[in-house]
Amino acid sequence: MSCDICRRGTSTTNLWLCLYPDCYMLGCAETRNDHSTQHNTARPQHGIQLNVTNRRAWCYLCRGEVVLHNNNPSVPGVLGTRLKEEDESESYTGGLVGLSNLGNTCYMNSALQCLSNTPALTKFFLSCPDLVPRDVKPALGQAYGKLMVDLWQSEGRGQGYVAPTGVLHAIKQAWPAFRGFQQHDAQEFLRCCMDQLHKELMEPLMGEEEMLGKNSVRLKRENSGNEIEGGSGGSEGGEESSQYDTADSDSGREVVRVNSSKRRKEMEECQGVDGDSGLGSTRADSKISQHQTGSPASLSDGEFCDATSEGEAQTQTPHTSSPLPHQDPLLYQDIRHHKARQYRSVVTDIFDGALESSVQCLTCNTVSKTQETFQDLSLPIPSGEVREGQKPETGWVSWAWGWLASWFYGPDVSLLDCLAYFFSADELKGDNMYSCDKCKKLRNGLKFSQVTRLPDTLCIHLKRFRHDFAFSSKISTRVSFPLSGLEMSNWLHPSLSSTASSSSYSLSGVVCHHGTAGGGHYTCYCYHPDTDTWYEYDDSLVREVDRQTVLNSEAYVLFYRKDSPVMEEARREVDRLNKQHSQVDSVVTSYISTSWLAKFYTLAEPGPIDNSSVICRHGGVLPARVECAGRLCTAVPSQVWSYLHTRFGGSGAVTSLLVCNLCQEEERAEMRQKEFELQEFKMLHEDKNQSSDRYCLSATWFRDWEAWVCNKAREPPGPINNKGLVVQRPQGPSLRPNMDHFKFSEDIWALFLSLYGGGPEVVLPAEGGVRVTTPRPQTMAHLRQRLRVRSLSQREGTGELELEV
Repeated sequence: MSCDICRRGTSTTNLWLCLYPDCYMLGCAETRNDHSTQHNTARPQHGIQLNVTNRRAWCYLCRGEVVLHNNNPSVPGVLGTRLKEEDESESYTGGLVGLSNLGNTCYMNSALQCLSNTPALTKFFLSCPDLVPRDVKPALGQAYGKLMVDLWQSEGRGQGYVAPTGVLHAIKQAWPAFRGFQQHDAQEFLRCCMDQLHKELMEPLMGEEEMLGKNSVRLKRENSGNEIEGGSGGSEGGEESSQYDTADSDSGREVVRVNSSKRRKEMEECQGVDGDSGLGSTRADSKISQHQTGSPASLSDGEFCDATSEGEAQTQTPHTSSPLPHQDPLLYQDIRHHKARQYRSVVTDIFDGALESSVQCLTCNTVSKTQETFQDLSLPIPSGEVREGQKPETGWVSWAWGWLASWFYGPDVSLLDCLAYFFSADELKGDNMYSCDKCKKLRNGLKFSQVTRLPDTLCIHLKRFRHDFAFSSKISTRVSFPLSGLEMSNWLHPSLSSTASSSSYSLSGVVCHHGTAGGGHYTCYCYHPDTDTWYEYDDSLVREVDRQTVLNSEAYVLFYRKDSPVMEEARREVDRLNKQHSQVDSVVTSYISTSWLAKFYTLAEPGPIDNSSVICRHGGVLPARVECAGRLCTAVPSQVWSYLHTRFGGSGAVTSLLVCNLCQEEERAEMRQKEFELQEFKMLHEDKNQSSDRYCLSATWFRDWEAWVCNKAREPPGPINNKGLVVQRPQGPSLRPNMDHFKFSEDIWALFLSLYGGGPEVVLPAEGGVRVTTPRPQTMAHLRQRLRVRSLSQREGTGELELEV
């Protein structure tokens, strides 16, 4: 089955069947060449088309979904009958398909099977394929989505396994370490796979201010960056003194400075795990993202946005309404008034939890706290000596039985022992002494962690492999684990203990390693909720096993799903309301994003209703989602929407799927801005009449700018941050050794400074040395005036609108 025009099949796109009598044209729904929509455009009377995958119909005439079994008069044939629900399927059970070994890829197969049996992740890829980008390399999301279709919708396929070639190819492109045919670690593959899926699927997290509208609430930074490192020491309280001002440092705004050691921890991207931290994949849980982390000191939005003159810089307030995009055809407003966003994805919704790590100084009792997010917990397996203090006293019969059993099965270790050992307080002394901010010395400390946010799916990695300098070994200690009722309440933060709706988990998958550290084989056990049965996945082989076989396995990575009896009641109530009111005609149709409904039916805590994947902050359809809005939104009776909104809150009611004109104008303004900056930079870079002085620019910032103007990044780079280029020495400032940077002409520096602000200005004069200066408001105004004059001179006689700077 494929598109009649481009021959694309259901494995790569959605196919839509025209239901006009004697037509039955089959067209694809590609973003660039939407042949199903083109068919309707050429033949407007062919208005109803059927998705051949999920059998849902869409009407182009009324721009809404058509429920065929509710049609009056009834539609003859199978299309007029109500489709079976997922739990009513009797002839086929999805997911029981093996994966062929492509050359020592058992580590990948076992990990993919456990991810496949994570209902929330699988339902997202099956119900919302339009949210998976097609233009992001290496397209792991597309490959994984195709694999999920093969595993769960391959009814009548006739073979018991598929080849995950696409996923393996994408992983090798993203992570070259997986190239070749050598054996790899399953847990390492899981981290890399989830990290790449997050990068491809991430969407901006829409806050309350954006929901109210960007023009009604001024976005402002709460924290500034840091000063040039080095110098004559810090001020009282551990804060570094400012060594350069910003564009309107004389404007009298209040400045908030944050210690650099803290700011370096407040990064949004995933960082490598420390060997003793126990966190598999961590990200700092902070509202300050990358662009703000590197912003210069005393820098707020207003300080680099509208410094066109000294008077304006002094009188402008943070609450001044910004002009609409079409009023400023040169400067897209997100550049000057930009607040770097946080991003979320279905991966973070499912696997992300949060820890609060606390270190107490044993001298002054000062406690420093750090918030960290994790996607898996790496638990050490405690030895017998360590566990002696954790076990209660037992009789001699129990002791003798335990001693005898240890000869055959090894020491008796439970998963609760591993969790207790991980969350127990650890004394920092000797080589691991703690640097106290208050004492300003190395002190003995006490480190402990508590969970501040529980993930929906808890991924636990047992540290079975130990790697020394030239020797690797495996800890084959048997670790017992429960199939259900894993209680995490003992390690919750006090603020969460009273508010957590559920802290109990049930096992959904286990990755097992058989063999030694030098080589072995991976298999996995997964729970199939439709059949209430456990299955063993051994590459291409799938067989049913009993629960005791799972309990006796040598677990390496465990997947636990959060229990939520309350959500089960809510789902039953929604199904009841939907059946009761679906037959009743309503004047207004309410829409809810399909992605949020997928979370509602699979997550223990779906959160507030979120339509941001389809609907913009103005209430219209995002321009990029116009063609697929009908597939990404589900029409529900108003009673269902009222029940869900009352219970969960969130986005307001969506009653129409019309494109947002404001967002379209903003996109056009952004594209004009990118084109102007790119062409201006190329012209200045090719100019031969340049002064001999060279202006240094951070290579990191320039690459961020380059990625933005070339449509490879979602956000502008933020203010220029050159603070890392300079180090203060007794004889004066000098360039920091081995710091990557570019040297540009004064005109190019003026272009970037007038658009983005920031600093400091690091100049390499022709006579030698390094000169560090601070851009002043007068300088900013002069640079913008020069840019405006040059822009006008280039457009003389063209009749174009004056481009403001």
